[in-house]
Amino acid sequence: MSGKDSSLSSSKPSRTLLICIDRDDDIGVKTGLKTPIVGRDACVTAATKLSITDPEEADANAIFAAVKYYDELLGKGEFCEVIVTSGLFDRGVLGDKKIRNQVAETLKGYPADSAVLISDGVEGEELAPVLQGLVPIVSIQKVVVKHSRSVEESYQVLGRYLRMLVFDPRYAKYALGVPGIIFVALVLTSYFFPYADTPLILVVFIGAVFIIRGFDIDRRIESIGKLSAVGYLRIFSVTASVLIILVGIATGVAVFFPSVAGSCGTSSPCLLLQAVSKQPSLFLNKAPTMAGYFFQNAQLFVWVGVAIYITTTIFFNLIRPGARRVARYLVELFVLGLLYFPVKVFASVLISPSNNGDFFVAIVLFALAVNFTIAAYLYSIRRRRETPVLEV
Repeated sequence: MSGKDSSLSSSKPSRTLLICIDRDDDIGVKTGLKTPIVGRDACVTAATKLSITDPEEADANAIFAAVKYYDELLGKGEFCEVIVTSGLFDRGVLGDKKIRNQVAETLKGYPADSAVLISDGVEGEELAPVLQGLVPIVSIQKVVVKHSRSVEESYQVLGRYLRMLVFDPRYAKYALGVPGIIFVALVLTSYFFPYADTPLILVVFIGAVFIIRGFDIDRRIESIGKLSAVGYLRIFSVTASVLIILVGIATGVAVFFPSVAGSCGTSSPCLLLQAVSKQPSLFLNKAPTMAGYFFQNAQLFVWVGVAIYITTTIFFNLIRPGARRVARYLVELFVLGLLYFPVKVFASVLISPSNNGDFFVAIVLFALAVNFTIAAYLYSIRRRRETPVLEV
C-alpha cells in the first residue's frame, strides 16, 4: 500500500498552458509589443496598453479573459501559465505558422501537457488543428464582447465575406470592377450621347456581362494562353466550323432580300417575301416554299461546317491517348454525307412539290436502309465485344 502511495506522490503534476490568440496582430500593430508575451503580469500590462490605445479593441478583453482563467485555475491548485501569441496583419498561412512557432518556443521553457485556446472570435476553432500536434487542446474559449454570441458570429462571417469581396482578386473584379465599369459607362454614355436611350444601353451592357460570366466565357478566354499546340488547332477548327455554318445561315436568309439596287427583279424568294410582308395571311401557305429556298442556299455551307468539326474530332481522337471513339465519329461523318442529297431533294420538293416527290421518297428509303444496315452492323460488333468468352 505504501509503495502505491509513493508512486502516486512521485508522479509528474499536470501543466496547462493558456494561449490567447491575436491572429491579425492587433497588439503588435497598435502597441508595438512583440509576442509571445509570457506570464500574468506581462499579459495584464499588454492588455492595459492595448485598451488605452484602442478602448474598442476586443483582443484586450480576450487577454483579460485569459488572465481570469489563469487566476481561476491557479486558485484551484492547477499548474498553469498564460501567454499571448499573434500572427500577421493579413493573417494567412505565414501568420498561422508564426503562431505555431511562438507556441513551440514557449513549450520549450514551459513543457505543458494540455492547452486552452482563448480568442475573441473563431480563431481558436480554426487554429486548434494547427496547434494540436504541439500540445493536446483540452478547451477552446471564445470571448464575445458587447453583442450576443450569435450576433457576434454573424458579424464575423459578414466581415469575412466583405473582406473577400474587397481584397480577393477573384471576387473583387465582380463586386467592385463590374459596377465601376457600369457607372463609368453610364456617365460617358450620358455625356457623349445625351439623346441616346441610356437605360437601354446599360441593360444591354449588364446582359452581356451576365452572359460572359454565366457561360464561363472569361475563364475560357484566360485559359487560351495555357493551351498546347493541339488545343490551338482545335480552337481554330471549331471557330472555322461555326463561322462557315453562320455564313450558310446568312446565305440562306440573304436570298429573300432585294439586291443593292432595292428591287427584286426576277428573284422568286425575294418576290415571295414581299408578297408575304404585304399579306401576312399567306405566311402559312408559303412557309414550306420559303423553307425550301432557305435549305437550298444554306445546306452546302452548313454541311461543310459540320463535316470540318467531325473530321477534326476524329483527328484529335487519333492522337489523344486513352479511349477512342473514332468509329462513332466516322459513322456520323458517313451519315452526314448520306443525308446531303435527301435534304437537297427535300428542299426542291418544298419549292415545287409536283416535280421531285417520287425521287425524294426513293432517296429517303435508300438512306434509311443504309443507316439501318450500318446501325445493325455496329450493334453486332459491340455485342461481340461485351459478351465474355467462355473457356472450355
